[in-house]
Amino acid sequence: MDIMPSLSYEELESRLETQETLVECIQALQSKSNDLGVSVYNVLSIVAGFYEADRVRIYELIDKGEKLRCTYRFSVDEEKIDPNEDDSDTLINEDWLNILEEKGEIFIDIRTSDLPKEVKNEIFKNQEHLKNFMSVPLILEGNLRGFISVGNVRRNKNSPLLLQSVAGFILNDIKSNDSFEQKIFQAIASSTLTMYLVNIIDNNFHVSKDNPKISKFICSNDSFNFDDANRQIREVVGHIASSDFINGILKFVDLTSVEERLAEKSIISHEFYGEMFGWCRANFMPVSKDMDGRLKYVIFSIQPIEEEKRRELEYQQILRNTLGSQNEIYTEMLQAQSAGIFSFKRINHEILMMNPAALNLFGWDSIVNAQDNIMAVLGKMESPKKDAIIHKILALKNGDPEYTYEFSIHKMSGEFKWVLGHSKVVKLSNHEEIIINSFTDITANKKMETELFYLSQTDALTKINNRGSGERRIELLLKKGDCGMFCLFDVDKFKSINDNFGHSVGDEVLVEIAKAMKKAFRGNDIIMRLGGDEFAIFAVGVMDEKIGSMCIERFFETIGQISIKPLRDRKISVSLGAVFTVAEGETFDHLYQRADVLLYECKKLPGCQYSFAHGR
Repeated sequence: MDIMPSLSYEELESRLETQETLVECIQALQSKSNDLGVSVYNVLSIVAGFYEADRVRIYELIDKGEKLRCTYRFSVDEEKIDPNEDDSDTLINEDWLNILEEKGEIFIDIRTSDLPKEVKNEIFKNQEHLKNFMSVPLILEGNLRGFISVGNVRRNKNSPLLLQSVAGFILNDIKSNDSFEQKIFQAIASSTLTMYLVNIIDNNFHVSKDNPKISKFICSNDSFNFDDANRQIREVVGHIASSDFINGILKFVDLTSVEERLAEKSIISHEFYGEMFGWCRANFMPVSKDMDGRLKYVIFSIQPIEEEKRRELEYQQILRNTLGSQNEIYTEMLQAQSAGIFSFKRINHEILMMNPAALNLFGWDSIVNAQDNIMAVLGKMESPKKDAIIHKILALKNGDPEYTYEFSIHKMSGEFKWVLGHSKVVKLSNHEEIIINSFTDITANKKMETELFYLSQTDALTKINNRGSGERRIELLLKKGDCGMFCLFDVDKFKSINDNFGHSVGDEVLVEIAKAMKKAFRGNDIIMRLGGDEFAIFAVGVMDEKIGSMCIERFFETIGQISIKPLRDRKISVSLGAVFTVAEGETFDHLYQRADVLLYECKKLPGCQYSFAHGR
């Protein structure tokens, strides 16, 4: 992707942390436990961790809305629950509920809150350990049913989104029993006709969103088989697409080549037409890989684009009209376009026209304000390839193929846009050549692509590089000739932790190990989880055993500081093998094999142990 988002890495990480925490909450609600109370308790513990809060409570209105009952509760330290806090029902404070329902969400600090005194006194009564809290209402079918509240918030005080979403999930689980897949995909499914979660390795799929017309076709087809995804998806698109588009769409949906076509891409698409839905766009998006780094799950969706295609065809018609004559109809049609369009003379670059959408995109009131200077317009593009894009546009000649490109732009209002540009030379009836440029806002699609790409590179549990992305990054450095120290390690007696304390504690150990890696190594070093309790590090430029030892010992010291409550006094330790790159042609597999031999030897010794090797 040429253009990265304007959001800082920290902002993007914060947004994705919220999304990933939502997924954890959904997984907790959809756990194998048949006890809804246990599932909700687990969700509340996740919420408390996100906000670094002392407690989370769910209150429901009872007795026809006259009393309030604490239905679910979670406290980080159960021993510090206020002795005055009991399970008895309490009378409601209508002023407080009215304020909460009106604002939708609220954060209250006992020291700075401007709430009426009587409301504040009622809220904090018998809550001597409560200094602040965040609350969102529980509204079902338009009626207030209670609220969820987080006490003593220390982090993400301005991020109520997680709490609002959890409130919705809990209400939905109480009211119905929606499937996990419906919840996980509902955000991106809203703009599609149908969407499947496809396992391209096992060749099966699950319908995440259906369409009545398509499901009717599926249900009426006795030969339909969800365990033969390649054939069944071909049957679906073959039923939808018109005869002129059959060959193209059938080639696109061939699952045997999807992994190759999606390499280093976050989405691939193909447009087709059919009588049932008009113009449509089929998409494949990567979701996750298996332990060997092979692409396993993809999302296949069919998206209606009738309106988008209508605008594109209008634009193409305008170009055809322009070839006939340069007249008032041409100008009026361009002015009416929602896409940004402007044209200039190919020889002297004099701007001929800019429609309102183009003026707004580049921040001009009129062409006069742009001073008839083509660089005043194109110069506002933002892209690592900006100079090359502008040079290509200005160098276009009659007969050259059309030029498509992407760039970003910051508007005067501070709004950030991603734009798809399209430039073409047109020869008018008077033999004059002009360059017509169209600009389409693709911000929403790019944001989704960027986030999906980030998630596909990241280990879901530890939030560091997964095996596939880490291995690719190391291979690129090796091909460039960059040297360094490769460390391979795993957690000592990790199986006994899982067996004696449970997999949730084991997962917490892995998360803390990843945090220690981030803390002990530099930002340009590559840290990754290979799978299970096995991790790897590539310390770029470290080729000295003394410096390498300092890095590893700093890492071990950080591991020694890990404290996990259920483990009590049990310390975490790892065994590590370290090797240095030795020559050109070094590969990741070779580094791994050399380090694995040393790791195996270290496993025979107690505590945090490591060993170096230089030669092959």
